[in-house]
Amino acid sequence: MITDVFASLISITKGLHRDKRTDREFKELVRNQNVKMQYKQAPLFMIEFPERALGDKRKYYKNLIDQEANKKFNEIISSFPTNAIEEEHVFNYQKLFNQHHSNLERVKSYIDKYAHSRESIRNEDTFIIQYLKANMIWLYLELQERFGKYGDEDILTTEEIYQYHFNEVLDELEIKPSEIGKTSIKERAVEPAFNAIESDLPHRQPKDKVLAYKDIVQHSKSLARAEEMMFEADIIDKDYNFIPNTKHKNKSVLGVIYFLFIEKDYFNKITTDPFKRIKSTDIVRFLNHRYNTDARKQFKTFENNDAERNDLISTEYILKNLPNKIR
Repeated sequence: MITDVFASLISITKGLHRDKRTDREFKELVRNQNVKMQYKQAPLFMIEFPERALGDKRKYYKNLIDQEANKKFNEIISSFPTNAIEEEHVFNYQKLFNQHHSNLERVKSYIDKYAHSRESIRNEDTFIIQYLKANMIWLYLELQERFGKYGDEDILTTEEIYQYHFNEVLDELEIKPSEIGKTSIKERAVEPAFNAIESDLPHRQPKDKVLAYKDIVQHSKSLARAEEMMFEADIIDKDYNFIPNTKHKNKSVLGVIYFLFIEKDYFNKITTDPFKRIKSTDIVRFLNHRYNTDARKQFKTFENNDAERNDLISTEYILKNLPNKIR
């Protein structure tokens, strides 16, 4: 069983050049792949690869690489918990930096040994190795941009990584800042941190018809993580106030967020003191009060229109990655 797709693909003894499976076999492998990915935080960079994955071998390996990159990204995020001391962060950064730096060196050696330079990207195996390289660079960028302050190494730009490690100058970069990541970690660090509050907000005055947090919320950890993501996506500010942004359809996104919160069972079905069945109107009223806004219209619109709702979900990172129940 392959435990590290990256290492396996560029292994001299078991690498991609050893894979002699037929087109029919790859077609069956693609059919049986179950590609599921979820990021622990919004990526700061995204890959815009210049070639499509045409053919079953390309598709199969692209899916494998995507899943492995997702796993490695989450490992980076998990290696720097907020409750760790700085010495732990320094140790973990050095370990991860060595690992990802080594990946760049090893993939460069493999490219040179088996003639998989960018000029021959139409070749099936070259496409796969070049796509692997792009993901390795993406992870290197994510690591140094987020946590480079814990190391002594130079912080390289995307262009410098391609030039220094691969002797390439690209007319069009294939790794760019993501929409959510355009505000860098360094820039955001000067802002007050977001505090996930698993209770009623102390700065919101209670309202008679708004249920208390303890009565309505069933899975507080799920809601807290979702609210962190809303802050990272500039849907709410550090004080939980909704941020209007017509260009980015924030109010529409919020309406779908309400729908998904309900669909994922973040909330109780009843309250017992006094007994009352909790309806979607109670949940929307609670969320509107929490985020200091009114998204009733947007919630009703997307609740009753599967096609429009699914279209928006397919294009918005936060909607595709809201957590399920966290216990």
